Amino acid sequence: MSAVPTSREYFAGVAGRWDEIRSGYFDEAIRDGAIAAAGLTAGDIAADVGTGTGFMIQGLAPLAAKVHGFDQSPEMLAVARKNLAAFANVELQEAPGDKLPVPDGSFDAVFANMYLHHAPDPPRAIAELARVLRPGGRLVIMDLDAHDREWLRAEMADRWLGFRRGRIRAWYAAARLTRIDVRCADGQCCAASPQGRETRLSIFLALGTKG
Repeated sequence: MSAVPTSREYFAGVAGRWDEIRSGYFDEAIRDGAIAAAGLTAGDIAADVGTGTGFMIQGLAPLAAKVHGFDQSPEMLAVARKNLAAFANVELQEAPGDKLPVPDGSFDAVFANMYLHHAPDPPRAIAELARVLRPGGRLVIMDLDAHDREWLRAEMADRWLGFRRGRIRAWYAAARLTRIDVRCADGQCCAASPQGRETRLSIFLALGTKG
């Protein structure tokens, strides 16, 4: 039996094909709905954690003054730099999502799309995302609802099999976020494995505001 790949190994291997793979999982509806829920204004400075090849930033960059993208995969960021070359207001950095190289209170909004189920310690990751928010800033996370598809661990390097929404609310509250709202996101995730398995999973959208 082959070893289960780490997230870093998995994304290094699929970076060149990720845009095609991702388009089969979920479409722009999840991104557009999340951005609308955040209420971005033209002067906002935003962050995207778990940037991948730039899917979220492609929607954020035309609306914000500046967007910072963070990802621990240099291979994914190399593709993102090509995808986002037209945007002068985008800055990309290699960094893990639970240890961002920026001061407290750096951003008006922080987004994390499908990052949390790869995070080693989800509540610690949420606390870190909250740390870099300014007072009044919004944390927006989109991820999978709790499920039982164990094959996603071995075939797609998922560390967590989604999350119960009550747990997300508790982690947001522990990070001292207020006005917490965890709801259905726009769209579903259609996960298809390299081995031909396929499943549809629901996605949540979690919002919280820095006090």
